[in-house]
Amino acid sequence: MHSLKGFTLIELLMVTAIIGVLLSVAAPMYQNYVTRAQLVETALMLGQWGREFSRWNGENGRYPNDSHIILPPEALGELIIDNSLWLASTALGGNWNWEGPDGYPYAAISIYQATAPVEDIAQLDFILDDGDLSNGIFRQTPNGRYSYILDE
Repeated sequence: MHSLKGFTLIELLMVTAIIGVLLSVAAPMYQNYVTRAQLVETALMLGQWGREFSRWNGENGRYPNDSHIILPPEALGELIIDNSLWLASTALGGNWNWEGPDGYPYAAISIYQATAPVEDIAQLDFILDDGDLSNGIFRQTPNGRYSYILDE
């Protein structure tokens, strides 16, 4: 007589429950990791682009004129910025925007129509500055945009 060997229904349900608990813990941790990586990449891009606009300012004695979403046409051939990255959506939603001092009391790279939770934007501010969106080099400007201020 052969006895059948296998898993009981109870054993299978227990393994399924354990896997479910592990996934419920791991999924949010993974999402936080992905968000943090995107914010660090955004901070690196802002720093690189900020240096590029500052270089242009040094060579031309002024920052480029304000342009909405597109890179400033007057500086397009001289800025070492990948136009496809500039035109792509940001990790915080919305688009990149140049706010030149001819239209604002500052020169800044801003995020136009950000859709991310304020907590994520504050995390980016913490990476770049002090975590306080009301002041510092990364802040919410009076027009409601989150801006990386290069000069005021």
